Amino acid sequence: MKIPFSTWYTVIIVSTGLAFAAMALTSYATGNNSLLFIGMGFFMALCMTMTSIHAQRQQKARKAAIK
Repeated sequence: MKIPFSTWYTVIIVSTGLAFAAMALTSYATGNNSLLFIGMGFFMALCMTMTSIHAQRQQKARKAAIK
């Protein structure tokens, strides 16, 4: 069974969001604010990367449909 890219995209974004939430709660509980900024940076970087990959795939499909 082949899983479509959109499913992988959603799973990766959601799992990263959950990891960020866990780091934020840990940061709140321990008072270590650096965890919050590390988690936020990781989440933002992954979201931007996945969005870029998704946009590239859409552009490639659009060019193929025009030809």
